[in-house]
Parts: sequence; C-alpha cells; structure tokens
Amino acid sequence: MTSNASVQFHMRFVSEKHKELITSINRLVNELVDEDLNKKIDFATASLQKSNDLKASISAADCPQWLGKLIEYLGYFINKQWKAQNLVNALIPILDDIRHHQWVFENPEEKAFNFDSIFDHYKSESRLSELFDEIVRILEEIKESGEVDSVAMMTSLGKVIATLKQNKDGSYLSLNSAWSFLISFLQNYMWSELSKIPMLGTAMEALEKTINEANNEMFKVHTNVQKEMKETVENELKGLEKKTNFNFIGYDKSGAILPSSANIPSITKEA
Repeated sequence: MTSNASVQFHMRFVSEKHKELITSINRLVNELVDEDLNKKIDFATASLQKSNDLKASISAADCPQWLGKLIEYLGYFINKQWKAQNLVNALIPILDDIRHHQWVFENPEEKAFNFDSIFDHYKSESRLSELFDEIVRILEEIKESGEVDSVAMMTSLGKVIATLKQNKDGSYLSLNSAWSFLISFLQNYMWSELSKIPMLGTAMEALEKTINEANNEMFKVHTNVQKEMKETVENELKGLEKKTNFNFIGYDKSGAILPSSANIPSITKEA
C-alpha cells in the first residue's frame, strides 16, 4: 500500500466503485435467466451506470479492456441490438476479470492531488442528488399548476429547472453555481411573487422544507471536502502541515435562508 495519501484516497474511491459494479453485474447475471425483458433491461441499465461511474473515476491509461467491452456489450443489449443470450455469451469470458481485477496505479509519488475525486466521493455519500431531484419536481409542479399567469415567471421557472437538471450531477463548480443561481432566484424574485398565491401554499411549503434539507447537505459536503483536502495535502507535504487554507470550500448556511423563514409570515398563515 502506497504512503501517498491522495493516491490511497483515490484507490479507495475506485475500489468502492468497482465493488458497486460487481454487485450490479451479479444481479444482472441472475436476472438474465428469467423471462421478464423489462427487468433485464432495468438491471442492464443499472450496470451500465455503474460501469460509466467506474470509468469516470479513472484515467484512460488505467481503464482495463474488460470495462470498455462491458460498456459496449450492455449498450448493445439495452438498445435491443442483442438478445439476453447474446449478452450472456459475451459476459462469460470477462466475468472473472470483472470480479477479480486488481487496481495498480503506477508512480504514486508523481500523482497529482485529485480534488475532484474527493468532492465526488462526499457528494455521492450525501442526499444532494435526491434533494435536487425533489426540488426540480416541485418547481415543475408549480410551473404546470396553471396558477402562475406571469409569462416572465414561467420563462424564469423553465430556465431554473433546465439549469438544475443540467448541472446537479456535474462538477463542484457546476453544482455550486446551479445552487447559487437557484437561491438567488428564490430570494430575489420567485418567493415574494408566488408566496402570495394561496393555491400554491402546499407546494411552496414542500419547496422550503426541501431547500432547508439541501442547505444542510451542502454544508456537510463542503465541510467534509474541506477537511479531507486539508488532511490529504498536509499528510503528503509535511512542509505545509497546519498551514494549508481551503477557505474557498467553506459554506455559509445562512446564505440559503428563504424570506418566508426569516422576514415574512409563513405560507400557511398567508394562505
């Protein structure tokens, strides 16, 4: 095991992704012998997602041949170019490689700090993806309710929804930018306008609750990333021990407080 802390973290991250893929493939193999085609496609789609997650966590040079083949074979089946038996026949020769691959990264002392992988790790452990999906669902419900009669507001809602969908699963910058855009939109425009519509009371309450939960998750992720980055750098570069500063990773929870929580009557009272 290398003493390089950042490489150790990356190897743990890759190993976790690999284990998730193995579990998914084992479920798929068991499902392929059954008759339900839709379930087979669902399991294959899940395995393809895990395969792509693993591929995204490593460099092209570190990508084993079996991973590229697996992604290709799953795509053939999902797109109905192959039948289940074709997929079974293709998987058999590479199953052992999938299950027993050993990850080895050359020249660990020359590896750069992979800060993106640290963020991806803590983001994947959080509820952010689930909460962003819920925020999108509520905003779409409001947009399609028929209660919003402002063309400008409808256009703005559409832009916010599209931005969240595009960036919620992206990089550190993409996620934070989308979140900041959402909070600015809510605080400076949407909340004061739509909280006046009684028929939207339930949706607005649900949105406020979900925003608060996402705010707490954002704080936890940023705190963990900042701590991990500091420890990783200081463990490897002793000259920087107790001297590193990653304050740009810090997160101010108070910045996402909505007006209804602080300065105006609750939605329930207004309605």
